[in-house]
Parts: sequence; structure tokens; C-alpha cells
Amino acid sequence: MTQIALVRYGEIGTKSKTVQKQMVQALRQRVEKKIENKGLEYEKVSQRQGRIIAYVENAEKTAEVLQHLPGIKTVSPAKKAEPDLESIKKVSEKFSYGKTFGVNPNTGHTELSTPEIAKEIGAHVEKFSGAQVDLDNPDTWLGVDVREDEAYLFTQTLQGPGGFPAGTQGNYAALISGGIDSPVAAYKMMTRGADITPVYFYNKPIAAEDHLMRFKASVSKLKKFHSEKKWNAYIIDMGEVNKELMNVGRGRMVLHRKIMFRVAEKIAKEQNFNGIVTGESLGQKSSQTAQNLELTSSDIKKPIMRPLLTMDKNSISEEARKINTFEEAEIDSACRSLSPKNPATELGEERLENIEETVEINELVEKAYESLEIIEL
Repeated sequence: MTQIALVRYGEIGTKSKTVQKQMVQALRQRVEKKIENKGLEYEKVSQRQGRIIAYVENAEKTAEVLQHLPGIKTVSPAKKAEPDLESIKKVSEKFSYGKTFGVNPNTGHTELSTPEIAKEIGAHVEKFSGAQVDLDNPDTWLGVDVREDEAYLFTQTLQGPGGFPAGTQGNYAALISGGIDSPVAAYKMMTRGADITPVYFYNKPIAAEDHLMRFKASVSKLKKFHSEKKWNAYIIDMGEVNKELMNVGRGRMVLHRKIMFRVAEKIAKEQNFNGIVTGESLGQKSSQTAQNLELTSSDIKKPIMRPLLTMDKNSISEEARKINTFEEAEIDSACRSLSPKNPATELGEERLENIEETVEINELVEKAYESLEIIEL
């Protein structure tokens, strides 16, 4: 096997040597597992001077699969050469070029300089291919990445999520409805190295089974970003809670949200998770005004991560399309039926306390928590 999938990482390289070593090793393992899980043939996956190299049978398919892994900045299907000009020239002949091309060299601890590589390889490609050099906007960029013991040539670079390998920055309970926002929030956390466990509040009797299917479909799209782990989800039946809350007028959604947070915290404490992830965006809904965000989570001691807090709906939707969860989100959510006609945007702490006493919130939290079911996804 002479084909190469050349993996680069970015932010990992800014860490201390100890942390960097741990993260690179974790990323190498993620790369190897991803290749195995997809049934792709490979010889080995190794680390080389700021790169992870997968020696594979099909570099293009492997690169397409690996580009989704958090921690990977870019990945290229590449060909291997010896780290000398004559070998690089020979391998450069194996690529197709447009009418114009440019050479983009990079070196790491070698005697070859980037100007020397650009000049020599550029002249050679121009001679055998007939293409003209254009360093502004060429049809083809030939990348030449020279390491100490090997060189890698490529004409294609696929963008990855960047960040850190999933599972290297703690574990979190991610509240996922299957709508547009929450899967994106979970994805954002995964690119920061978080390991997420989905938590779904099944809003019976308002929500039908298609809403649960929407949740499962959304999570299935998230699994590719951390495919080697065993995925479980927590399902909470909110039927009894919602029957009580439908008797509440203004403030119903704030109270509903507060119960969700309290149940999620109980799960996080029991499972020793580091915090809770939500898809809340400041001001997007009545329950997400500054005051209501405070009211719904003020008594939660576990950290609440809101990676979408300052993003607008268009940006979130664009991200959902990118990670392929937008289509599932187009099914109407139960929240539209649960919400009163005039939801409270500024409920007030005293008013909320009165409502809590009326519905006996502690009992509702316990009812919801007792309904918990763990399913394998």
C-alpha cells in the first residue's frame, strides 16, 4: 500500500508538549478506529513531525471519511516520495494538472528549502506537463510536504472541523431535541474535545413518535464525529409533567425549561458528567431572554455550556446544513404546541416561585426523572 491520507492538526499544536502528545495520540487512535469502522483497508497509522499518516489502499475515500473527525484541520489524499528532489520530481509526474499550476512547498527539519523545492519542482512539472506556472489562481496546486524521512505530494485538501479530538475535554449531557439548534450545539462541543451523551425530553402527549424518530435521526448524524464510541441516550417521558404544565398560563415554558435542567443535572451528577450542553441562543425564544435564561438555570450547579449563545438563526441553520442535520429538523417540534399564545419574556423570580409552588415542581422533577430510559443508538 503506497497511498497516503495526510492528516494535519492545528490548535492541538499550540498546547504544551505533554498535552499535545496526549491529544495527538488520541487523534491517531480516532483516525485508526474511523478507518476500521468504515471497513477501509489500511496498513498502519503513524505520527510524523506534526502529521498523522495513514497508509491506505484508497486515499481519496479515506480522506473523505476522516475529514469529519474533530481535531483534524485538513486532510489530503497524497502520494509518498523520498525526501529528495529527484524522488519528488518523479512522483509529481503521477498527478494530473490543469492549464496552470503552482507549487506550494512545506518543510519540517530538512535540508531542503521551500524556495528550492518551488523552483525545481515547478520547472519540472512545467516541462513534462506543458502547464504554465500561475501563483495567483492556478487550476492546480501541487502541495509538497517534506518531512525528515518522507515527502508527501497532493493536489487536494479537504477541510476538517479543527479543534480537539472528541472525548479529550470531558463528558457532557447534551440536551438534544432534534430541532435545528441543539444538534449544532452538540457538534460544536464535540469539536472542542467534548464527549457528549444525548438527553431527549419526550414531550408526550403533545409530541408524536415522529419527534422521537427525529431525535434519533439527528444523533445518527452526530455519531460520525465520534464513531468509535458506544452511543447511548437518555429518554425522559414528560407526559405527566406536561399534563400539569398545561394548566399554567404565562411562565409555562420557563417552568418546563427549569424542570429539564434539573433532571439533566441529576443525570450529570449520577454519571459524573462535567456539565450540560444546550442549544440556547440569546433572545431567540421567549425562554431564552437574558432574564429567563437566568431563571431557568440559576439553581443548577453543574456548568451549563451554551455554544450557540451569540449565533443568529441563519448562522446556526447554515451550520446544521453543513453537518447534515437540517433536514431532520424541518419536522415541527412539540414546543410550538406547548408554548402559550403569549409566552412570558420577563417572568420575574417571585412570579416563577409562585407557579412552582402551585404545580409542586419538586414532584414533577422526580416524576420526570423516574421515567428515564437508557437506549442504545
